[in-house]
Amino acid sequence: MSIWTVLVAALILLAAAPYVARVKHPEQKPFAAYMVFVMVFAVTAVVLFVALAWLANALGVARELGSAGLAVMLVLLGVVPALILATWQARKPPMRREPPD
Repeated sequence: MSIWTVLVAALILLAAAPYVARVKHPEQKPFAAYMVFVMVFAVTAVVLFVALAWLANALGVARELGSAGLAVMLVLLGVVPALILATWQARKPPMRREPPD
């Protein structure tokens, strides 16, 4: 992993903070909403990246797409759904548990 990958990931996480603060549910605490967003986004993006890269290689289309085409496909089919799912989760109200009797 290169330093550029780490820097881009850190910038994405920093850019997510104001976005999550704007879209979070009013009752949700900001840090909790941010952590939910980051965890859902990271897990979804990694799973989709791995699955799509494996599928592209298994079908033999990775070479035809080239590095730029494969990167665009992975971003569109990996990051966009992850962003949508993480935003949906951040907008949900916090769970309230009943105290034990």
